[in-house]
Amino acid sequence: MTNRIRILALPGHGQSAAVLEGKLKRHKEIWGDDFEVVTMNPPYPLVSGSVSHGTTAQATNTESELPASFCWWDWSSHRRFKPGEFEGAARHFRRFYEENGPFDVCLGFSQGAAMAVLILALFERPDLHPVWLEGPQQPGVDWPPHPFKCAVLASAFGPGDPDYVAWYKKQRPMTPTLHIIGKNDVVADPQHSLDSAARFANAKIVWHDGGHHIPRKPYFSQLIKDFIVSACDAHDWIDMPTREGWGSPTESVASSAGGDNPLAGTLEGDTPSSRL
Repeated sequence: MTNRIRILALPGHGQSAAVLEGKLKRHKEIWGDDFEVVTMNPPYPLVSGSVSHGTTAQATNTESELPASFCWWDWSSHRRFKPGEFEGAARHFRRFYEENGPFDVCLGFSQGAAMAVLILALFERPDLHPVWLEGPQQPGVDWPPHPFKCAVLASAFGPGDPDYVAWYKKQRPMTPTLHIIGKNDVVADPQHSLDSAARFANAKIVWHDGGHHIPRKPYFSQLIKDFIVSACDAHDWIDMPTREGWGSPTESVASSAGGDNPLAGTLEGDTPSSRL
């Protein structure tokens, strides 16, 4: 690794760029100065627990006027997006990327990881959605951009909307992905995270004994760092031929000796919270 690695980090439902920065503080200390982490606010502010579609994260004039929490889409939209909802999120992402990119790595947590699942497909196949084919809004920006070199997805899920599930049936994204899943996650069903991992052709799964969070132990900081550095140093996957019939994602239990089935029980009745 010779160049500084730039990471774009996507917060979860009910969070913000500032919240995710705090959650990644310990990781960044271990990652060192070779990593630059840039976090962004999701597009839709949450006002008293509801989504405000009349404003966006860019609509306020000063940082002090920004609401404390955001989402990528309404929680109830997981199975079917409301009209224009994903389009608004995609345009919001595009604006931020054009102004602050390019980036080498995408890191997402919970609903931010769900957004990343969709974005990773668009980076490889811009023709999947008309928003991605629109010309750049920033002068001197090349669009569409090159795909990310890799992605780290913690407590990911989705897509649940059948129209977007279809994106992955003919061709799975080739971007190397690291999927971090909590065995005791009672917010995002671990089976949904496994389903998301199965949408990628080059996925690695790591379990931890905790719940709905990015594990902060130094072991995981180093594991994430090693994955990113290895993927960026060996960035030749983009030249690989697209193939069907890839095997299952590689899987390991990083903080446990094994034992109980990590998918035991049903979690679908849990309600969302600001931890998403």
